[in-house]
Amino acid sequence: MFKQKTLKILALTSFLSITTAHANEPTTEPILRIETGMHTAQIWRIGVDAAERFLLTASQDKTLRLWDLHTGDLLKTYRVPIGAGDEGKLYSGAISPDGEWVAGAGWTGYEWDNKHSIYLFNRASGQLVQRLSGLEKGIAHLCFSQDGQYLGASLVVGQGVRVWNTQTWQQIFSDTDYADSSYWCDFDPQNRLVTTSFDGYLRLYSSASDSFSLVAKSDAPGG
Repeated sequence: MFKQKTLKILALTSFLSITTAHANEPTTEPILRIETGMHTAQIWRIGVDAAERFLLTASQDKTLRLWDLHTGDLLKTYRVPIGAGDEGKLYSGAISPDGEWVAGAGWTGYEWDNKHSIYLFNRASGQLVQRLSGLEKGIAHLCFSQDGQYLGASLVVGQGVRVWNTQTWQQIFSDTDYADSSYWCDFDPQNRLVTTSFDGYLRLYSSASDSFSLVAKSDAPGG
């Protein structure tokens, strides 16, 4: 049986402590939301840290939530800058292997920037500390490498894949030679990156000298 939750009205102010240069800023006008203590819309992605302490959920209700993986208790709610309509809906979320970083993205940033963004939070404090902006289309999936060195993102509408170095948060790789949306990316222990796409291909990238290159492209049976 669910425990009764006290409903609270929150005045949310869109705020960024660190932003990417030349990116437009989100609105600072407060938007009222009801805090229910749980998600109120579909959960699109989940993630777990390497030590299996935390479970992260990303939802279309425009929040990321962090749960104790063993007790199921809600530990923290991360709120991205939001707007009217789709702005702020989260279709991807990931937690770094060491549990220090929480990333969320989806239909994020387009309302004020005409580009999409990935938001990065400090897991413990809940502070929004970085925005990776300038993405042409929405972000369908996020993945951290197993050593935490890289963050990958799969984009929709043929925009392919991007990779950032997590030490500098500089984008180090991009492949837009996709004929359709990519909905998944993942790293293996050697930091090789694999992606899927609705264009019918699996792509494998190798990492070397802090960059990536395509080493294989295979069409899936059935198209």
